[in-house]
Amino acid sequence: MTNVDESREFRNAETGERVSGLELELHLFFGVWAVVERHDDRWVVATEDGERRTLVAVSD
Repeated sequence: MTNVDESREFRNAETGERVSGLELELHLFFGVWAVVERHDDRWVVATEDGERRTLVAVSD
C-alpha cells in the first residue's frame, strides 16, 4: 500500500476521480480543502461546503 507522503497522485474513494499531488497542494494552499483526518494510506478532506472526501494514495 502506498504511503500518502510518498504519493504524487491520489484517487477520490467516493467518485474514482484522480487528483494530482499539485492539485491537492493547491486545494489545501488556497483553502478549498482542509485535512480532517490523516492516515498512512489516505487523507480525509473537507471541502468549502463541508462535504468530506477520502483521498487514497495511488502507487506510481
